[in-house]
Amino acid sequence: MKRLFIISNRLPLQVTDVNGKKEILPVTDGFDSGLKKFYQSYDIKWIGRGGVNIDEISEAEKINIDNKFRKDNCIPVYLDKQLRTEFLEGFCDNTIWPLFNYFTQIARYNPTNWEAYKKVNQIYAAVIVKYVNEDDVIWIHDHHLMLLPQLIREKFPNISIGYFQHIPFPSFEIFRLLPWRMELLEGMLSADLVGFHTYDYQRHFMSCVRRLLGHETVFNRIRLNERIAIVDAFPKGIDFDFFNNTAKELAKNTDDQKSEIRKEIEYLKKAKSRKIILSIDRLDYTKGIPDRLRAFELFLEIHPDYIGKVSLFLFVIPSRETITDYKTLKKQTDELVGHINGKYGTIGWMPVSYFYKSLSRLGMIELYSCADIALITPTRDGMNLNAKEYIACRTDETGVLILSEMAGAAKELGESLIVNPNNRAEVAEAIYQALNMPESEQAERISVLQKRLNIYNEERWASDFINSLESVKALQATNFTRKVNSAIINELVDTYNNAEKRIIFLDYDGTLTGFYKDPQMAMPDQELYSIIGKLISDENNTVVIISGRDKETLSKWFDKSPRLAFIAEHGVWSKNPDGNWKMTDQIDKQWMGIIEPVLQNFVDRTPRSFIEYKNYSLVFHYRGTDPDMGQQRAWELKDNLKDYLSNLNLEIMDGDKVIEIKNAGINKGRAALAKIGNVKFDFILAIGDDWTDEFTFNAMPEQAYTIKVGTKATAAKYYLSDVTDVRSLLSKFEE
Repeated sequence: MKRLFIISNRLPLQVTDVNGKKEILPVTDGFDSGLKKFYQSYDIKWIGRGGVNIDEISEAEKINIDNKFRKDNCIPVYLDKQLRTEFLEGFCDNTIWPLFNYFTQIARYNPTNWEAYKKVNQIYAAVIVKYVNEDDVIWIHDHHLMLLPQLIREKFPNISIGYFQHIPFPSFEIFRLLPWRMELLEGMLSADLVGFHTYDYQRHFMSCVRRLLGHETVFNRIRLNERIAIVDAFPKGIDFDFFNNTAKELAKNTDDQKSEIRKEIEYLKKAKSRKIILSIDRLDYTKGIPDRLRAFELFLEIHPDYIGKVSLFLFVIPSRETITDYKTLKKQTDELVGHINGKYGTIGWMPVSYFYKSLSRLGMIELYSCADIALITPTRDGMNLNAKEYIACRTDETGVLILSEMAGAAKELGESLIVNPNNRAEVAEAIYQALNMPESEQAERISVLQKRLNIYNEERWASDFINSLESVKALQATNFTRKVNSAIINELVDTYNNAEKRIIFLDYDGTLTGFYKDPQMAMPDQELYSIIGKLISDENNTVVIISGRDKETLSKWFDKSPRLAFIAEHGVWSKNPDGNWKMTDQIDKQWMGIIEPVLQNFVDRTPRSFIEYKNYSLVFHYRGTDPDMGQQRAWELKDNLKDYLSNLNLEIMDGDKVIEIKNAGINKGRAALAKIGNVKFDFILAIGDDWTDEFTFNAMPEQAYTIKVGTKATAAKYYLSDVTDVRSLLSKFEE
């Protein structure tokens, strides 16, 4: 059975003082009950904090706690009190949490807390590497451990790592505010699969990867040298059967078995014909509790006929009470409740019944079951499982869910009343609509929602994530089989040495040298001159630089290499060793005067883009632009040029951050075949990195070796990671 390590901030069991003794108890009753079948499919190990600081227990107590945890397959991570405070309350709660939830005004950027965050992730890594093997699966949970994938990857390069973030991932404009943004992105990208609740968060993450790190993203794939990472959305479900069946069982309870609050609610509904609105949230500024109260106040103001007929049961679960912002929020909530009750309340009726207390899961199910309306309006929420739990508990298929569009759950629960939590009038109107919704409509909406939640439950969420992680590893394995390894290098070198007539086609930019924002900075260095010099010194070799660059630049850069052959401007110009430049075809260039103003218009509107003028083509460069804007402009440009292509017999070469317009029918493949001609070469090698090099690969005879630089989709047989690997391979031919 495969071992699955689940890594999180907290273990599912925590150290608790019971009559002066430290016992190990579940965090909540029924914890992850919906994942029991999933857990049975793996040998599960949990790693996380156990709820006790290392400087608060003796060595003997630590040994005893460790032994108790290990009986339940849990491996505790210990922090001292100060480190825990700086890590959790400092960085996680006061930096990541507010920033990722768009509360930029209260995010704090403390370097000491950042150092604590790094140290805790390193402590986790040190614990993990003691237990894992290369063939294990690691599933890391949430924002507390964003650096951890990279730390594990450094020790186990091929291990399977998944990372799931339970909170939102912000837009680029928000994320860029973080001083340590690059480190966090690099940490997350070391996972093979990065998961979020919604596509919005996935899209924000990929935008940050493009714009901050410059990595290429194609759909949900990110190419990272030799590795592909996948980013996808996995909306977390609930244990639908548990909530639904428990609600049915609780409905059978006698009055003696019911909780006091349930009896009170049922009395109000039956004897007073009172409608009950339920609000359950932990104390947090992301939950929008003050705005919710103000919206309810506005509802009573707009619809005074409902005074005395509807009650808001507001449950606020204590959370992070030591943090100043939360103390302020608690005080604000208390004052708003007092204000509304003082303004509208009577001796026999209070509009808001306010409870500041924790609730058991059974207690929440009782409340879900008897509330007519659930009012869930966070200003930002990664998912919000309370909304799903309310739906699952509506066993009679009545009830209305009013849900914020800012909650991740809104993407799935479209049949609820979706509102903007910042629009109090809209929330107030939704309350009115919910109170007046016919039961037939309620049943229709609830039925659809329940079917959806029953299908995509908590077990399905976990299974989909792990199955997707396995698929990523399979994709990586497929790519790895095409990577030029030592065995393939030996084969290439042997074939090269045994050959009597060789031809080698080498793209330039991205293959022999790296990319630069200014193309003229990509001139050859001494190492490249040395490699090329050794290759062309062998009289059995024909070495061809096959590039999109103009012939003047290539001639200037390689003026001391007369035995080099060239194909320039993607096949427009050709030069044999010790020969002169010749055009491969007679080409008309009058079209350039028509197309140049179109390109100039795009350059004027796209900062840091420019036009490169070649003899027989025009190139729009956008490598230095904002990645998203550059991509958008490239799409627009290609669309604008459609009418010109057929009329002027032109074609577009969509290269790496460039759009090149040239005469149709001219390409590298055609020019390469002309170079081969009727000569019987017994060693043919073509290496390139660009989309334009695919013409070369496709034109090569079957026995040729074709190599792509990078892991993009290609017709080439093999691939190398980067320019360094290309140079290393070429050097081996003349060792």
